[in-house]
Amino acid sequence: MIKSRLLTNKITIFFLMLTSIYFLTNITLAIIYINNEKRQDLEILLWHSINESYDYVKKYNDKTNLDFLYHIPHMTSVIEKIGGREILFFFTKERYKPKKGEIAVSKKLPNGTYFNLKSSDIAVKKHIYETAMQLILQHLIYLIIIGILGIYFIRKLLSPLNYLANQCKNYKSGNEFYTNGKNVGDEIKQIESALNMLIHRFEELRIKDKDLFATATHELKTPLAILKARVEKFQHNQEYKKDAFIDDINEDIKRLYIEIQSVLYFNIFDFDEKTDISVIQSIKDIISKVDLLLKNRELEVEIIGDDFILHTRQNLFLKMLMSIFENAIAYAQSKSTIKISLDSKIIKIQNTQGSNINLFSSKLGIKILGKLCSELNFTFDIIKDRKNYEVVIDFN
Repeated sequence: MIKSRLLTNKITIFFLMLTSIYFLTNITLAIIYINNEKRQDLEILLWHSINESYDYVKKYNDKTNLDFLYHIPHMTSVIEKIGGREILFFFTKERYKPKKGEIAVSKKLPNGTYFNLKSSDIAVKKHIYETAMQLILQHLIYLIIIGILGIYFIRKLLSPLNYLANQCKNYKSGNEFYTNGKNVGDEIKQIESALNMLIHRFEELRIKDKDLFATATHELKTPLAILKARVEKFQHNQEYKKDAFIDDINEDIKRLYIEIQSVLYFNIFDFDEKTDISVIQSIKDIISKVDLLLKNRELEVEIIGDDFILHTRQNLFLKMLMSIFENAIAYAQSKSTIKISLDSKIIKIQNTQGSNINLFSSKLGIKILGKLCSELNFTFDIIKDRKNYEVVIDFN
C-alpha cells in the first residue's frame, strides 16, 4: 500500500482509489453487458439461420448431406460477420447441449431427430478482450488527468493550512493568524479562529505572569524589608530580647505568608471552563471542608436566603469563596456566628470582628477581588464597622 506523509498526497491517493473502484465496477458491468449482448445477438442469428435451413432438411433424415448449407452466401458470411466461428450444421438424436466455448441452437425434425447449428465463441471473447483493453486504457488516461487535476486543486484548497503553519513557525508577539485567500472553507476558518483564541489566551497568560511578577515584587518588598530590619535591630540592639524578637518575627512571617498566598491568586485556574453551579451546594461543600476549623473556634454558620444558579468558572469561584470564608473563620470572634446571605445573585459573608485584621481588608486582598471580578463577572464591596466585617459579592 502506498504511504505518504503529505495530507495532499493522501487525499489524492484516496480519491484516485475511489475513482478506480468506480471505473473498475463500471468496466466489469460493461463487459458483462457487452458479452451477454454479443452472445445473444449471435444466438439470435443462429436461430434465424437454422430456421431458414429447416425447409431444406425437414423432409430428409439424419443421413442428409448438409455440405450445401455452407455454400449459401448469406448463411455463413452473415454469421461470421456477427462473430460466429467454426460454424457447424449437424444432426443428433437428443437435443444438443452446447459445451464450454460454444453457442448452439436446435430444432426438432418430424422424424424425431434434432437439426443443430453451433458456433465457437472465440470471436466473441476476442471482441470482449479488445473492448476491455480499450476501456482500461481509457480508465488509465482518465486517472492520470484526474490525478493531475486532483493534486492541483487539493493543494490549492489546503494551501491556507500551509500558510497558517508558516505563521505559527514565524509567530511574534502581538501577531494574529489569518488565511491568505477569500474562498477558504469553513473548517479552515474554524482552525484560524481557534488559533487566534488560543494565542489570545496565551497572551493573557503572559501578561498575567508579568503582572504577577511586578505585583509580587512590589507587594513582598515591604514585608521582606521589615524582616531584614528586624534582624538588624536584633543584631545591634542589646535591649531587644530574644523572646520578643521571636514573637515579632513570627508575626512578620505570618504577614508575609498572607501576602504570598494572596499573590498566588493571580496565576490559578486559567483554563477553568464555565458551567452551571448551585450556590448553596457550593457553600455547603466549602463548609464541610472546614468543619474542623469551625469546631476549634466554636463558630456557627447560618445560611439565609434562597439558592440560585450561576454560570461561571466553578473551580475559581469555589477557590475565591473558600478564601473569603477561611478569612472570616480566621478573624471572626470566637464563639460567634458567620452569616452567609443569598439574595438575587448577591452573596454576603459577614463575621463578627475579632482582634486581628482581615485578609481582604489589605490592599493586596482588595486587588485580588478586583482581579477576580473580571474573571468571574461580579462586583464587590467591603463593609466594615467596629463590630462586623462583611464581603458583598454581586453577580447581577
